[in-house]
Amino acid sequence: MSSHDLPPHRPAPRPLRSARYGLPALCAALSLALTACGGGTDTTAGAQGTGKPVAGDTLTVAEQQAPPGLNPGTADLGFVDFTMLSYESLFYLSPAGKVEPALAKSWKYVGTGNKELSLTLRSGVKFADGTAVTADAVKASLEYAKKAQGNQAHYLTDATITATGPLALTIKLAKPNPILPTLLTQSYGIGQIISPEGLANTASLTPTKTSQGAGPYIYQPSDSVAGDHYTYTANPSYYDKAKQHYKKIVIRIVQNGQTAVNAMKTGQIDVYKGDYTSAASAKAAGMSTVGLPVILQGLSLIDREGEVSEPLGDVRVRQAVNYAIDREAVTKALLGSAGTPTTQTVIKGGDGYSAELADHYPYDPAKAKELLKAAGYADGFELPVLAATFVGFDTMAQAIAGQLAKVGIKVKVTAVTSITSFVENQTNKKYPAVSGGFTEEPMYLEGLDLFMPGSKVFNGFGSTSPELTDLFDKAAAAEPAERADLDRQMQEYLVKNAWFAPVAFTPVNYYVRPGIGGVQVSAGAPFVSPLAVYATK
Repeated sequence: MSSHDLPPHRPAPRPLRSARYGLPALCAALSLALTACGGGTDTTAGAQGTGKPVAGDTLTVAEQQAPPGLNPGTADLGFVDFTMLSYESLFYLSPAGKVEPALAKSWKYVGTGNKELSLTLRSGVKFADGTAVTADAVKASLEYAKKAQGNQAHYLTDATITATGPLALTIKLAKPNPILPTLLTQSYGIGQIISPEGLANTASLTPTKTSQGAGPYIYQPSDSVAGDHYTYTANPSYYDKAKQHYKKIVIRIVQNGQTAVNAMKTGQIDVYKGDYTSAASAKAAGMSTVGLPVILQGLSLIDREGEVSEPLGDVRVRQAVNYAIDREAVTKALLGSAGTPTTQTVIKGGDGYSAELADHYPYDPAKAKELLKAAGYADGFELPVLAATFVGFDTMAQAIAGQLAKVGIKVKVTAVTSITSFVENQTNKKYPAVSGGFTEEPMYLEGLDLFMPGSKVFNGFGSTSPELTDLFDKAAAAEPAERADLDRQMQEYLVKNAWFAPVAFTPVNYYVRPGIGGVQVSAGAPFVSPLAVYATK
């Protein structure tokens, strides 16, 4: 295939940000794909900064979009960096992807089935206002997050939270949840604990008011300007001084990548989370790049029963779609070296990844035509596809359309400019396929947000499979070793039954100035926490 068969490689539009694709009150699966979509030249796990850690004065981190508020109970996943500094979480997700103690010093699942979590809090910990962190206070914060209708609230929908002692709690679930501790780390707003004073007036959890948490830093509204920069100073009563790598952390809003790189050259910015269009200039300026390919782009074949598009109800047709896409060519044309071709919804090293499935759908238009003929569509068919004009979804749709046309599938792309319209049209059963994106997650969360019947936005036709549901339920209740195999079986089902036609992963990129360490990513923690960053010498 020649490069002129595809749209030319061009920078993706600037990332949007807000609920896991950018709208408040949407399914949590929508936010991170817009918060950091883009790519870079370094698409492997890694870390920047090998020098000896030293006490730092001020860390300045640049983000592309400002948060609508600073309430961790309602914060979209794309904005947790702005709240995790001042609101300590129950657990901490390390850069290596390991759940470690934070407010909770110990925890365990009770019995079998992953339906009851028992945890014990640290003693002597105080909120920034001087009040004690107790089991009752934590329970109240979790109950608030459960009822606040934030995009992570559904993770606690079936939870019954009980304070069993001054520093002890149990969380009982109606359904198994094997990764509840992960969901209560700093990476998810619901696990960031708000003080009783903050809960008494949640309307005050804004950029104009001091934070009400127990984190290593305190948000300072007097030294901040909403929409421009947010300043946090070290909490003098924080229980672990070793985690306070800086006296002050400032998060600046810088939408233009070149502006951010120029500011890094002069030391005004230390770390910038941007897109791949900044990679070349950052490298030329002597900055390091750290990132993992975690944003999935491709085609979601959501009408799997053939309600609107009868052909998609036949698995052979969906498989033909996959065989008809030259992933290497599309990725190179649209994303350059920033993209990583894929046939799976998870990245290498992630939950459910299978090396055996890596080449399951090689580019084979002859095979695609053979499958279409066997399914009764030798002359092809028309396929309406919904796309959006942000994050390059429309460009990806057009590239896929060009590929499918070669086997007789005539794709009709409808691109919308509104995120609201994009989401609504994924769920109104008008379009049988969608060109969109998704942030790679553990298979349990992908089930909730992507492919189980209740996932709503990404499973707009409510596709269901007894086999897949059985695997999901077994995995949710299983011990880690058994769950890993069940996760792979779920991914195998999705791939072989062609529920999706994935094309490529693009990375989230972090550009780092010399003298900065702790900027590390892994399959289990692909997003850098500002809490982990430190100065070096």
